[in-house]
Amino acid sequence: MKTATISAYWRLLHPLPSIMTMLASGAFVVLAARGVPPVGTLALLLVIEACRQFSISAYNDYFDRHIDAKRPEKPVATGEIRPQVAWWIGAVFGLASLVLSVPLGLPLLALTAIGLAGGLLYDVGLKYTALSWLPFAVAFPTLPLWAWVGVHPDGDFPPRLWWVIPVGAVLALGIHMADTLPDLASDHEAGVRGVAHRLGMMRSVALCGGAFGVALVLTLALWPLLGYRLEWYLLGAVVGTALALASILLYLRGHVWQKTSSMLIEMGTLTLAVGWLGGLML
Repeated sequence: MKTATISAYWRLLHPLPSIMTMLASGAFVVLAARGVPPVGTLALLLVIEACRQFSISAYNDYFDRHIDAKRPEKPVATGEIRPQVAWWIGAVFGLASLVLSVPLGLPLLALTAIGLAGGLLYDVGLKYTALSWLPFAVAFPTLPLWAWVGVHPDGDFPPRLWWVIPVGAVLALGIHMADTLPDLASDHEAGVRGVAHRLGMMRSVALCGGAFGVALVLTLALWPLLGYRLEWYLLGAVVGTALALASILLYLRGHVWQKTSSMLIEMGTLTLAVGWLGGLML
């Protein structure tokens, strides 16, 4: 057994995707508050989200330790961190996210639990099936709803926010595909059979870009019905589309989906989501 280092524990928590999700959550909180909320509320919500993401990340490495055997950056697979330790780290962070949600009310606790459950179901086994997209489609749309009830625990819930569910589900599909594709070959060799592995690289890239396009068209179609603040929506739509197109062009030039391609379209998706929600909520 190798000696665990601070770097190993940091890698166990998947810092880049965890921080990206925290930043998106923070943006949704600011939008829900229509400005910067009380510092204590913002800090508490960000800590809850960090704990939730760290729990999902730790369990991801725990359950994938055999599949990741050839990946030196995975501390559980390489023996730097014992599986039992990774399991307990995931449990502590997951429980902390729920306990910390209690003071902000039952709706926030329920939405925190739904997001956590979606991530854990993916870790436990859905990632190996054709339903690998489902946890993302369920959990991702809850983030803006979670942010709203966190900022307004005793306030009215705007009915127009329910549109977050279909739009967010489509965007989540694209995020899932983008997140999966950089490791498609190694995962396939290890026996993972998620939706991207079944479709193959080219069709998966097409589905990834198509999901972004469908979400963009859907938000445009909802514009006359819901009415947006255009300075927010148009900025998010234009910048998000530019990032998504850059990602696809990078793939077409290099004929391989790399981490850079994945990050660009994920950033584009989140930019579209934040811009659309800004236009919707402000």
